[in-house]
Order: sequence, then C-alpha cells, then structure tokens
Amino acid sequence: MWIESAITEEEKTELDSLARENAKAENSYAPLQEQINKIYEDMKDLEARIGLLEQEGQDTEEPQEPVEEYPLYKQPTEAHDAYNTGDKITYSGKKYICKINGCVWTPDTYPQGWEEVVESEVK
Repeated sequence: MWIESAITEEEKTELDSLARENAKAENSYAPLQEQINKIYEDMKDLEARIGLLEQEGQDTEEPQEPVEEYPLYKQPTEAHDAYNTGDKITYSGKKYICKINGCVWTPDTYPQGWEEVVESEVK
C-alpha cells in the first residue's frame, strides 16, 4: 500500500510498529526451521550409514556368475584366446575337449584337435 502511495510514510511506520508489537513467536518460522534442521541431521546420519554399507559391500567379493562347463565355441581371433589342451566347448550341439595347445579351428575343420565327449562320459 505504501509503494502504491495509498498510505503515508507515518502510517507505514505505525503499521510496522503495530506488526512488530503484535507478532507472536508461534507464528514465526522457528518451528519450521527446527524441523528442517532435524531432517538435515537425519539425512547426514543416513548418508553416513549408507557409506558404511557401501564400504562393507566393497570388502566382500560379489557373487560370480557360474561358469558353464562346456561353453559354446567362440572363434579365436589370435593366440591369446586360442583353445588349449583340456579346454571344453559345445559345438553344433556336441561337447568336445581340446587335445592340442593353440587350437583355433572348429572340430569340423580340424577334428584331430578335438575329442568328442560321449554323453555317458560327461561328469
């Protein structure tokens, strides 16, 4: 109202004084600020507890995926991923064990490098 020149400077000062005299603490933002402070403290506590849980999770080993005994054949690209003696694969629905080191051929291409496992032999 003062900005709109609907009241004088004296009336504004009088209204300010009356407002301050009649202000009640229960109408203030103090209780709200107390609630905000409590929430902030609870949040800090939760963050600390979550940090501890995450730390504990890092200390333990995560469960490993089970390794399939006869995984599907995957064409080697270089010597580092070639099959070696004893490696097991599944190729065209059959199970094989590698008989040589550095085998990069399929059982069809180089049968001498692979031994087919008969189902009754599979453990």
